[in-house]
Amino acid sequence: MEPRTRETIEGIVQAVCDGDDVAIRTLLAALAAVADTASLLYLRERLYAPR
Repeated sequence: MEPRTRETIEGIVQAVCDGDDVAIRTLLAALAAVADTASLLYLRERLYAPR
């Protein structure tokens, strides 16, 4: 996975934790342009990981 993709995913996770809807939408749009199956599975894993 590209480092930029991983950074975008981590940004999404942080935005979800913060409840920042605008950032979530912006970051998801950026991820959609480059995401593959592995990226989406990683996003799912990070969102469901205990904090």
